Amino acid sequence: MLGRIFLSALSALALASCAYLQDVYADGRGFESGADPYEKIQFAGERATPTERASCEAAGGTVARDGLLGWEQCIQRFADAGKACSDNSDCLGQCRLTSSADMPGQDVKVTGTCQVTDTPFGCYATVEHGRATPMLCVD
Repeated sequence: MLGRIFLSALSALALASCAYLQDVYADGRGFESGADPYEKIQFAGERATPTERASCEAAGGTVARDGLLGWEQCIQRFADAGKACSDNSDCLGQCRLTSSADMPGQDVKVTGTCQVTDTPFGCYATVEHGRATPMLCVD
């Protein structure tokens, strides 16, 4: 019984992560940053098929296990990785402060850096209109 509850909770977490990925990458935002357009390469299952792997590598990505479930993902580096930013619209990915940075107060102006790769996993705050959002950890 406990195993079923654990699997149900794990499934719910996986679905929430997928919904988060859809929200982050589905709207096409970020293209106004002037960098080349970006298309997220996603795999249909836990492991990449040979065709999916070839597609990922052709786009400059690397296949790696990522996230709590450890499923294979195509990890792609953003063209504007590490660029200074003050809003998500400045980046292909997100404008972030990492968990290693001291977290400023809500009213303090900050400068972040554009997300290096397209993995959504880790702990970070996004920067919106020059202000840090609350820290988020995505597994």
